[in-house]
Amino acid sequence: MKKWLTIIITICILISLYFFIQATDMNRVLSSVSRVGYRFAVLILVTGLAYLFATISWQYCLGDKRKEVSLGRLYVIRHIGETFTLFNPASVVGGDSLKAVILSRSGIDTKRAAASVLLSRLMMMASQLTLFISSFITLMFQMPALRLLDSNAHVAGILPFLSSRSKSLRLKMQTFLREVPPLIRENKKYMVLSVLFAVLHWIFGALEFYFILKFLNIDISIVQALVIDLGVVFFKTAGAFIPGQIGFEEYGNKIMLSIVGVNSDEVWITASILRRARQIVWIGIAAAFYFLFIGKKNQVNENQVNEEIDY
Repeated sequence: MKKWLTIIITICILISLYFFIQATDMNRVLSSVSRVGYRFAVLILVTGLAYLFATISWQYCLGDKRKEVSLGRLYVIRHIGETFTLFNPASVVGGDSLKAVILSRSGIDTKRAAASVLLSRLMMMASQLTLFISSFITLMFQMPALRLLDSNAHVAGILPFLSSRSKSLRLKMQTFLREVPPLIRENKKYMVLSVLFAVLHWIFGALEFYFILKFLNIDISIVQALVIDLGVVFFKTAGAFIPGQIGFEEYGNKIMLSIVGVNSDEVWITASILRRARQIVWIGIAAAFYFLFIGKKNQVNENQVNEEIDY
C-alpha cells in the first residue's frame, strides 16, 4: 500500500511540474543556464566546503576518538552515506546506518560509531531549525511585506513539512536519550565545536542559492539565501521516501523563492536545473569514492579471508 501511495504522490507531483514547465518560456530558461557557464564550478566549490564543515562537525561528535580516523576518510564516508540517503527508501536511517558500518570498519568501536552518527544528525537538525527560525525572523524585519503573506498560499503550505520534520525529530530523540548523553557529558567542548561547524555547513550550503541568483542578476542577501535553502530542506525531508526527492525539492524551491519575493518561473526552473546538475556531479564523486576507497578495501578483505580459508 505504501509503495502504491509513493508512486501516486510522485506521479501527481510530476504532472504538476509538467504543467508549470509548459507555461514557462524554456528558451529563456536555457539561456539563463548557459549564461552561468564556467561559474557553475563556484556552486561545486561552495557545496564541497559545506560538506567539509559537516564532516568536521561529525568528527567532533566522535569525542576523544576523533583522531582515530582521518578527516579525509571521514569526508568520504559521510559523502557516500549522504548520497545513499538520496536513493534509499529508508532515507536518513539507511544512509546513517551505512556511515556507521563503514566507520566501524575503520577502527572505531561500533557503538561509538553509531552514537557519533546519530549525534551528528541531531546537531545538524537542531542547528538547521535554530538558524532557519532566526533567519526568518531577521528577514521579517528586513522585509515587512512578509508579515502580510497569504497564509493559504505560503505559510499553510509549509506547515505539513514542519510537522513531518518534528515527527522525525521525536523518533530520533528516543534513541538519542539512550545512547548519546554520556558522549555529550564527557566531551562538552567538542560538542560546542560540532555545533559551530554545523552552522557553518548550513551557511555555506545557502551560498549555492546566493550565487545562483546573483548569476541570474537577482539581488539577494545571505539571510534570504539561508531562508530559501533551509526551508527547502523541510520539503526534501517530507519527500524523503521518494528517490532523490524528485518533485518535492522543486516544489520547495518554488515556494521558498516566492516567499522572499522571487516569483519568476524562469528563475525557479533555472535554479532547480542548476541544483540538480550540482547534485549529479556530487553523486558521481560519491560513486568514485566508493569504488576507489570503500569497494576496493572490501575486495581486499574478501581476498584475505579466502586465502585464510584455503590455507
